[in-house]
Amino acid sequence: MVFRIELRRTIAPWAGLALVVVALGFLFLLPGPWWKVPAPWTGNTTTTALWLRFLLVFLWPIAVGAGAIQGMRDSRSGMVELLSTTSRPGWHRALRLAGAVGALSALGVVVVFAVGLAEVLGHGGFVSASFLPVLFVGLLAVVAGSWIGLAIGRLLPHPLTAPALAVLTLVVSVLTSLEGSAAVSYIRFGLLTPVFGEPRGALVTTATSVDLGQTAWFFGLAVTGFLVLAANSARARVLGLLPVVAGAAIALPVFPASAGGLLTADSIAAQKLCDGPICVSRAHEDRLAALAAPGREALAMLAKLPGAPTRIEERTAPNSVAARPARDPGVVYLDFQINDDLLTADASTLRLAVLSGAGLPACMPPSYGDVPDTGSRMIAAAYFTGELKLLPEYGGSWFRHESGRIEPVWQKFHALPADVQFARIVALRQVLLTCHGDPIDTLVPGALR
Repeated sequence: MVFRIELRRTIAPWAGLALVVVALGFLFLLPGPWWKVPAPWTGNTTTTALWLRFLLVFLWPIAVGAGAIQGMRDSRSGMVELLSTTSRPGWHRALRLAGAVGALSALGVVVVFAVGLAEVLGHGGFVSASFLPVLFVGLLAVVAGSWIGLAIGRLLPHPLTAPALAVLTLVVSVLTSLEGSAAVSYIRFGLLTPVFGEPRGALVTTATSVDLGQTAWFFGLAVTGFLVLAANSARARVLGLLPVVAGAAIALPVFPASAGGLLTADSIAAQKLCDGPICVSRAHEDRLAALAAPGREALAMLAKLPGAPTRIEERTAPNSVAARPARDPGVVYLDFQINDDLLTADASTLRLAVLSGAGLPACMPPSYGDVPDTGSRMIAAAYFTGELKLLPEYGGSWFRHESGRIEPVWQKFHALPADVQFARIVALRQVLLTCHGDPIDTLVPGALR
């Protein structure tokens, strides 16, 4: 009964509603990156939770600012001195107030995720329990933010406190937001906010070290917020800072040493399902049957090369369009996340994807675009199929304007004796394995000069 009254007389319902409206407004009214490859928010529940963590760059300042507004209630109503004379301990009132504000703020985040879950189910996306740590840390951060806002609002009951605190939180969140392996500059202090940059794959989740460290930090922050809110003396407020100091002391050594450790493959969605030498992720298991026949056919064509690949696997490790793809001479990697056309490709297109580069990826990052690199890999695929075709790859549309330059190179290569063609394809594989040398010059010296 008392808690219900507290809900009605606080800003808590409006804070929760603000979180829902702002988050869903971004997700449904703006054509943001959350609808796009390589990580649509409707593709996987873990990706949905990661997009929610991305939106905390706006939601967390709202929670902190709302807490600060509510924290000034007693001062604005002139009841501070009256309440200090009551026999009821201060933490009793603080518990009801913090419980109401924290619970409704967290409920707002849960509602947004529930909408996301419905979207994933409606679009036939992948559902697993891997989202739980990502969502839990986000909820804990929102509660901690609202509680620390309450505490600061009570300590500094000035009309500018709430907006200043919200703006400061926004600025810090923007400046420290991290994007896993795509982070340009990484410092561990950036993980003291709950914000992650946009996800770069539908098969990734936060690393265990990130989850554990942030749980310790935000728990300490929440406890400090509550203790300072409930404190009635300067000494109690100073002692209330100990949990946040302890949380930081535990979290910072636990956080990853580099940006590459922020994300890891989702152990459920990225679990490999295989049909002999051909493997895909559990999230894309419907592609296994489509890939089986053309994949085996392509491996048989590549088998005549020395050190030929013997397996085809979907790339599941965290990656970036700004990083060079990993490579293995014995494995042909297909990336259904970045090259989303492969999710609906027919048998001939899948075979072409396996044969491109004689089974090896580009040496340039996907977002860079490089005519010699892409052109040489097109010619390598055409060597096996007899026909030059555009490759089903990320950013393939840009190459349509450049493909005319590759046709004459292909004609020159195709006119070479068979043994010379074979030797140059073998040499091209070595160039693509080491990423040393000009791949198009390896096939036809001076072709694009």
